[in-house]
Amino acid sequence: SLANSALANMNIINVGYRSTNYYAIDIKHGKLLVDCGWAGTFPQFSAVLKRKSISIHDIKYLLVTHFHPDHAGLTQELKDLGVKHILLDVQINLIFYMNKFSAGKEYKPISTNDSITLKVEESRKFLAGIGLEGEILHTPGHSDDSVTLILDEGFAFTGDLHPAFALPEEDTVSRASWDKINQHKIKAMFPGHGK
Repeated sequence: SLANSALANMNIINVGYRSTNYYAIDIKHGKLLVDCGWAGTFPQFSAVLKRKSISIHDIKYLLVTHFHPDHAGLTQELKDLGVKHILLDVQINLIFYMNKFSAGKEYKPISTNDSITLKVEESRKFLAGIGLEGEILHTPGHSDDSVTLILDEGFAFTGDLHPAFALPEEDTVSRASWDKINQHKIKAMFPGHGK
């Protein structure tokens, strides 16, 4: 399939588990991780990386598509290991809610003082600096803080944005997000769940 050939051409590796997809993408000098697992699942995450021949030290950056526990639960643990967290300006306020509602003995609250905070319109320049041609779009719908990574090769990492064909007519917010995504020539989608 096209998605499988995309995975091979760019070396995009799905390192997901527990029904959620996380993607490791080659960049200059390492990998960008798109999303990370539930709090308390670091051993599972490490085991998947090992099976896929990726060292935790290969992961240089983390982009969270939205701050829900299945996509951002390991953020602070990864930051503590030296992974740089890319935080979009449209996401900052939602981390407070994630920290508040995810509180528990296994969850490490996310600190933003050492995150790389970007305005959405600065994302293309930042990505070019780490070896990726593309941009990050604000794509609310599933949640107000949702973002989509678009690579110029035609790949979209959409997190949990519901598929356009499954949206109710009245969901104008998600439809507007898909309109933004579809302004790009997308060859393959990489969703947070499913294929």
